[in-house]
Amino acid sequence: MTETPRDSISTPDSATDDWEAPSDLPLEDVEEVFVNLAKALRAHQLYDSRNPVYQRFLAALSEALARLWPSRDELQVLVEEERFIWMGEEVYKNDDRSESLAFLFYRDGIRDLTFRKGFQERELGLFLDALHRARRAGREGDDLVTILWDLDLQLLDYTALDPGVEGTMLPGEGEPSAIDFGSVLVEELGEVLDAPANTPELPSADEDPDGEPQSRSGGAGPPPEVVRKEDFNPTLYALDPDERRFLSEELSLEMQRDLRSAVLDALFDRLEEPGHADRQVEILSILRTLLPNLLSRGRLRPAARIVHEVRAIRDRTGSLSDEAGLLVEGLLEELSGPEVVRELVRALEDGSVPPDRDLFEDLLMQLRPTALASLLRASESTEKEGVRSLLLTSIARLVEDNRDRLVELLDSDDPQVVAGAVRVAGRLRFTEASGSLTRLLDSGSAEVRAAVVEASTELPSSALAGGLQRTLGDANRELRIAAARALGRLRYKPAARGLREVLESKEFRHADVTEKVAFFEAYGQLAGADAVGFLDRTLNGRGFLGRRDPSELRAGAALALGKIDDAEARASLERAGDDEDPIVRSAVGRALKEEGGPRNG
Repeated sequence: MTETPRDSISTPDSATDDWEAPSDLPLEDVEEVFVNLAKALRAHQLYDSRNPVYQRFLAALSEALARLWPSRDELQVLVEEERFIWMGEEVYKNDDRSESLAFLFYRDGIRDLTFRKGFQERELGLFLDALHRARRAGREGDDLVTILWDLDLQLLDYTALDPGVEGTMLPGEGEPSAIDFGSVLVEELGEVLDAPANTPELPSADEDPDGEPQSRSGGAGPPPEVVRKEDFNPTLYALDPDERRFLSEELSLEMQRDLRSAVLDALFDRLEEPGHADRQVEILSILRTLLPNLLSRGRLRPAARIVHEVRAIRDRTGSLSDEAGLLVEGLLEELSGPEVVRELVRALEDGSVPPDRDLFEDLLMQLRPTALASLLRASESTEKEGVRSLLLTSIARLVEDNRDRLVELLDSDDPQVVAGAVRVAGRLRFTEASGSLTRLLDSGSAEVRAAVVEASTELPSSALAGGLQRTLGDANRELRIAAARALGRLRYKPAARGLREVLESKEFRHADVTEKVAFFEAYGQLAGADAVGFLDRTLNGRGFLGRRDPSELRAGAALALGKIDDAEARASLERAGDDEDPIVRSAVGRALKEEGGPRNG
């Protein structure tokens, strides 16, 4: 990167480009470079460098620059206050100084820029960082020239000068100044220094009021022309207590005012005005850029408001032009896309988004049904139970008006989506889905089958309960345990026989304690008083040579008796109350204290 004197700035006449006529200049390609540069800089201010939105704008700028190099090795533009000039033609202009890219260079004294081939590959990111720093810098911060000098970019040249001396002709050595400062002073201050014609002539500084000469060092005081502090009366400019109180209150209200809401109100008001298609397109482009930024920062309330207002304005007949209507559709589709949903869930997980259930549900209600798959996948993949519960509750509200979509997702190829859809169907007691859930219980993945077992307790269905009964003999231990517990909660009495067969099988004796307890308790819940005889023999009976069943089986039988509201069941437990086996004694104690368990009489 070089800093050249002003005389070296190239003009259109001295440019090396050799087009035969102005109409042959590739103006559109050059204009596209600076349009994309302005957009990329705006995105740099709003998003993190890894954000996909910023990366999209950066890629568009890189492609625009790359299209120039096949026909040239460099691009040189002149910088004016409000625009860039290339080959005598205007390629960028913005009258708004706060947003103008040209003014950002001009204010710091840069008067031309030269981009060289390959700039977009090696130095574009550093260049955007420099522009971002310069735009954010306050009065005490470094200007753009200093920032670029520190970076020492090799593929960017610029010419800079001190804006304070621009256009000033300095005299050479030994030459008198061409500026008559005395004349300037008289011209600027003549009205102050010239006394009115009817004003009495004041005595000079060299004589006293009587006309006698007086030394300047005498004690007569300063000449009348000198402004003194005593000449001002501060009470003329003071505020009374009521005025100070009023200003203080107004200042406090202004500082507390939600400026974002006021800005959004103004944008919505302008957006709703018909007959201004260009303005509507511009406002929607702003909102489309602002929305993902708000979501990534956890600002759910303004994000939900934007979506709600835009949809309401769209639904009003004749409010939006055709092009603006398409932009609204694109905005809603982007909001419902998997990328935005992932960002939103990530913000929930790391705490960036407040766990406001009502606010989150209100935002989700604005989404399209196409977002349902992404939300279900997120509900299954998150490791935070609070986030999962919030997602499932919100999804259930979203599904209420899109039940057909939920049925379709039960046939998805993504196991996480199917599992999430199964859980939501259970929460909603969606009886129409019982057939699909029964099919999934027999043929789905382990993850999906576990979700079906969980949902079955909320969705009473004889077909689904029959599927649970078949699962009692499944090779997957977790599924067997979950199915037994589900059957017990459902009170599906036909399953009692199948449970009894499992309890009497030889294979069951090798099961772990958790599985034994689950099957015994389910059997007690379903068989009721009919199970007391079998359970009492297991708990208190003795086999050949007086041997008892293993401790785990006896403990399971005791817990099963605790599920039966019957006097014989209580009597059986009391007979084992003093059993010498501590495992059995503990299980009997728990069973006797079981709430809703057996009672005398």
